[in-house]
Amino acid sequence: MKPVVLSMSAFGSFAGEESIDFRDLGDNLVFLINGPTGAGKTTLLDAMCFALYGETTGSESIRKRDAK
Repeated sequence: MKPVVLSMSAFGSFAGEESIDFRDLGDNLVFLINGPTGAGKTTLLDAMCFALYGETTGSESIRKRDAK
């Protein structure tokens, strides 16, 4: 599976509308998500998980916490 476009609105640390067009990467098979602490790297991955599965990776830690 190869992502094409990720669009999100008011998701995590992104208050407004943001869109990433992965087609801009061309034929590169590997890419790096890089940035300083708090830049939103994990939020991008959470948005992809949410788009695919309807929940974020943070949902797992909440379930574990609530199970105690």
